[in-house]
Amino acid sequence: MLTTAEAAYHFGLEAATLRRKIRAGELLATRAGRDYRLSWETIWACERGPMPKRGTRDKYKRSLLSKRHLADALSYDIRTVERWIFDGLPTRNVFGSVRINPEDAKDWLKAKRGLEIDVLERPAGDLG
Repeated sequence: MLTTAEAAYHFGLEAATLRRKIRAGELLATRAGRDYRLSWETIWACERGPMPKRGTRDKYKRSLLSKRHLADALSYDIRTVERWIFDGLPTRNVFGSVRINPEDAKDWLKAKRGLEIDVLERPAGDLG
């Protein structure tokens, strides 16, 4: 189970945004004292992508990237990332925000563009 802060970081959103979604009934969570806890299944259901299979669950626990984070990490223009998305780069939609799983991006970029990427991470503490 994740706290709202951990889930917000995973999505690249503010914790207050998730708390609003929980109070509005748009997101299922369990009350734990003054905060909430969310299961990974709930997190993945919000991502509007395929539910991870047992063998790939660890890969989908990695914090998601925004288009800007992916562009910056690879030193590309954000319009290039948008073209990749149009060309089939897998995305996950979180409350209307496009997010990208780093492992999906690495696999797709290698297969479709021949780019070998070592690590794709969002800077610590960076949201959005």
